[in-house]
Amino acid sequence: MKVLVVDDSRNDRKIIRYNFEWHGCQVVEASNGKKGLELAAAERPDLIISDCLMPVMDGFQFLHEIKEFQDLRSIPFIFYSAVYTGSREAEMATSLGARAFLVKPMRPEELWDEVGRLLAAEPAEPAEEQKPWREEEFLRNYSQLVAGKLEEMVRELSETNESLLRLNGELERRVVERTSQLEAANRELDMFSYSISHDLRAPLRHLEGFSQALIEEYAAKLNHTGKEYLERLRKSALRLTDMIDALLELSRHSRGKLVKESMDLSSLAGEVAAQLARSQPERKVSFEVAEGMMVRGDARLLKVVLEQLIGNAWKFTEPRGDEALVEVFATELDGRPACAVRDNGVGFEMGYADKLFSPFQRLHAQNEFPGRGIGLAIARRIITRHGGKIEAKAELGKGATFTFAV
Repeated sequence: MKVLVVDDSRNDRKIIRYNFEWHGCQVVEASNGKKGLELAAAERPDLIISDCLMPVMDGFQFLHEIKEFQDLRSIPFIFYSAVYTGSREAEMATSLGARAFLVKPMRPEELWDEVGRLLAAEPAEPAEEQKPWREEEFLRNYSQLVAGKLEEMVRELSETNESLLRLNGELERRVVERTSQLEAANRELDMFSYSISHDLRAPLRHLEGFSQALIEEYAAKLNHTGKEYLERLRKSALRLTDMIDALLELSRHSRGKLVKESMDLSSLAGEVAAQLARSQPERKVSFEVAEGMMVRGDARLLKVVLEQLIGNAWKFTEPRGDEALVEVFATELDGRPACAVRDNGVGFEMGYADKLFSPFQRLHAQNEFPGRGIGLAIARRIITRHGGKIEAKAELGKGATFTFAV
């Protein structure tokens, strides 16, 4: 048996094809009624299974056209649809001469059995006044059916629109509520930051000051061990003060409004390099900054990122002497335009790369390369706020490359 399957859904056609081919049938396919009509005339199938709602020519028009051809009108025609499933649709299908109107989805075996039962039954002959090939009757019934379906769709769209409006109102209310909560949380965070800055730093200053006073004024009364203890105490106080300042700086870069605009990253990188060169004129570092690196972001914050990355490159290339090289160039990160800062400094082992972006995580001793261990954490926080990504690659003794995209 040769079966013509007409359906705009490729997946539905595939399911029907596999089902009927498994039972030994030959199957041909069409994606709409117009193509189905052409295939029916060319292939002369023994059965047509058609969807209703299709582009170009729908199922009802397709069946009407089939019945206009004397040599095609006797082919059994079965509707199989998930959209037109009402009684009016079934009545029109019957009036046009369809054997049946089946509702999707059906299990493959269930569809096969139902089609077999329909083909075995004697087809009902419509009355003369209901002959499916009468143009006037078809146009009247078809217009009423389409108009009814359009009214139903408009009603569904209206109900959906009302639901969306209600949902939008609820979302707006929640956004206002969450914004208010966020503003309150930011105010509390500002108060907490002020508390840290004022209430903790003051006693630390006293601790550091009195330790220094003891060392200076009572040095003669202290033995070597006592002096060493006081010096350690003073340095610890200074270190803790520095850590508090670093945390406040990290917090400051985590808040505030982003002002995104088109900006020249090359120009910013050049400014940062020039500042570093002025700060240590005795150092001879070769800077290579690519031109034309344009991005969209907050210029003030992205300059902080470049200060951290280029500053690290400057610091960790010091052992290279006059051979120190820092490059800033355009590249890609996960398919997005990105900027990279590469140096030929001391590098690091990649097994420790994840620790670099956490506050106070250092891979080198303080006496080797001084620093607070907060710069890369600030850089990642700023890049994350831009919706971007930053990553590091390096090899011990052969330099490092930091790449970021915003």
